[in-house]
Amino acid sequence: MTSRDELLEQIDAWHGNDEQQTIIDEISKIPRNEHDYELTCLLARAYNNIGEHEKALELLLSVKEEGQYDLMWHFRIGYAYYYMDMLEQAEKAFERVLESDPGDNDAREFLKWIQEEIAEGAEIKPKQEENALEEMIDRLSHEDELGKPPFEIEKAGEFDLHGLHYYIYKYKKAEDEPWLLGVCGGYGRQDLDHCGHIFSEPEEYHPDTAEEKAIAFVEKLREVWMNEAEKELKEHGIDLDSLDSYENDGLQARSFAGFVLLNSYDFDPEQIKSILKNDWDIFVREEESADAADETSLIFEVDNMTTAISFIEAPVPNGEAEHYAETNYMWPGAAAAAKAHVAQILLAVIDRGQPPIDAGILFTKIAASCLKLENAVGIYTSGTVFQPEFYIDVAGLIDDGDLPILNWIYFGVYANEKGTSGYTYGLRMFGKEEIEVINSTAMPETIYDFLIDIVYYVLSSDVTLEDGETIGFTEIQKLKITRSKGVALDGYTLKIEY
Repeated sequence: MTSRDELLEQIDAWHGNDEQQTIIDEISKIPRNEHDYELTCLLARAYNNIGEHEKALELLLSVKEEGQYDLMWHFRIGYAYYYMDMLEQAEKAFERVLESDPGDNDAREFLKWIQEEIAEGAEIKPKQEENALEEMIDRLSHEDELGKPPFEIEKAGEFDLHGLHYYIYKYKKAEDEPWLLGVCGGYGRQDLDHCGHIFSEPEEYHPDTAEEKAIAFVEKLREVWMNEAEKELKEHGIDLDSLDSYENDGLQARSFAGFVLLNSYDFDPEQIKSILKNDWDIFVREEESADAADETSLIFEVDNMTTAISFIEAPVPNGEAEHYAETNYMWPGAAAAAKAHVAQILLAVIDRGQPPIDAGILFTKIAASCLKLENAVGIYTSGTVFQPEFYIDVAGLIDDGDLPILNWIYFGVYANEKGTSGYTYGLRMFGKEEIEVINSTAMPETIYDFLIDIVYYVLSSDVTLEDGETIGFTEIQKLKITRSKGVALDGYTLKIEY
């Protein structure tokens, strides 16, 4: 057996154990110019399986010529297109698979989902176009622009960028003046509200260059927003990377943090103070604030824990909220809500030695209060974006003496040809190991309920599960626990055989 055969056999074994990151790491050690067609496709498969669909797509397109006659290539590229919301391209890919293999039920299922989503989007598209035109006219009528509606305006094109849809307009200030360029967009397929990407430039409209210039406008605005958000976070002494990362083996609890997503630039700290007082008997005293004159931040102490509420006139940087919103399979509107946000409220609770449960409860109270603001459209925390109404309802469990587990922990469930798997995201905040169930024969909803039961037991009873132990909810149930490298998560996790 050659070394290449051994590598392919090992990759197959890693894939069987869902060790996708290991596949990526090992293939990436090989110089790119030595990657053949098969190795490139296996690397793309691994990226698809960890949700890095853009990287998978780039790899698959690099071997497009060889892949034209490979049904698995078409399936994989269709898979990447689907999860990047490029439905028309995904539809063509899965149709190509079914042309040659009508019995491929997975491809047929994907095609069904795609066509349903395309149909739903088609119903909304006319209203979306109508709203975009109205928004463009309103923008041009502003005193900082034309100060009045344009003499004439027409839709001149459309394009997609970063998973969002944009409309290109040409307009005239007056009858005898040249056409100028305008852009409005940042729409999801089923959105009626844009994400704030609307602007015009004193730039003449030329059909051959309009789309190129419009894309450049969007990218420039996006970069400005990201830089501004990162700057403001640093001014508040907060490193975004440190808020969203775990040490692979470190289980020390840290600050609870999250981002309330806003669809406008309104921020009323007095309203937040009132809600905190009325709902939770939390009093924010002016003398405790780091700067009483600062109308964008509230810094105060509650039960020896420091709380920070900071308004930032920019979206969460690097499209993080939009990316992680896609993971919330329980809220179909999560992605649209995240795309609509133009500003944020950064929340942080620093426990300063208090029990993590106490810090988590305080954070939930603060977050639920901020989510009652009229312009709050979601909260990015615990690895996903939660719906305001859902988060507020779950927070209400605190009044009953219960734990708001579903606000703290994200429960991921996914399936492949080997079975159903699930994982937790958020237990490390409480100094506990994350938990995974791998390739179970149980139904997804059963895995979901099982993980919730385990997490509630671990947090409510302050239990530390150990490698080699067993756990069960009946006298005869004994489920083995092992600690090993994470499958869906970085670092090490506890695997429970279920």
